[in-house]
Parts: sequence; C-alpha cells; structure tokens
Amino acid sequence: MVASGSWLHCAYHLTTSIVSPALLSLPFAFASLGWASGVACLVMGAAVTFYSYNLLSLVLEHHDQLGRRQLRFRDMAHDILGNVSYTSPPPNDLYSF
Repeated sequence: MVASGSWLHCAYHLTTSIVSPALLSLPFAFASLGWASGVACLVMGAAVTFYSYNLLSLVLEHHDQLGRRQLRFRDMAHDILGNVSYTSPPPNDLYSF
C-alpha cells in the first residue's frame, strides 16, 4: 500500500500528536491548581518557552554569521559541544539473576 498524503496532511498529524497530550492535561491542571495559579503557571511556561526559543535563535544566528549554518539541532549540538562520545549505561543489577 502506497501512502499518498501531502505535506500539509503530514504537518496536521504531527501538530495534533504533539499538541493533543498537553491540551488534554490542561483541565486536570486547572482543576488541581485553580484559576489564578493555573493561569500563572500557564503564562510562566509560555514565557520560559519563548525565552528558550529566543536563545536558540540567537545561537543559530550567531553561528550563521560565522559561516557555520546549522540545519538541524544535531548539527548545532555537535558544533557547540564538539565530538562527544556516548557510552552505554551500566547494567542494571536489580533484575540480573
């Protein structure tokens, strides 16, 4: 079977899969916190998200001016952190027999 969806259809499904869990948790958060604290936490979360997005865009613009344009966050992390080698986590002895 061949899929024949458009990029708009793909973007719609990706957006709803990312946004839906957060939207479904809002009523529970407001019921637990109340209106004043719920709105305050929502505004604070939006401010932190906006600030972190601005920081990322400033880093990307800075590296673009230096001639090292990153197209993915992986490229940005490699350029900033260098060549980091990851090791596997230690084995969990809790379940070993």
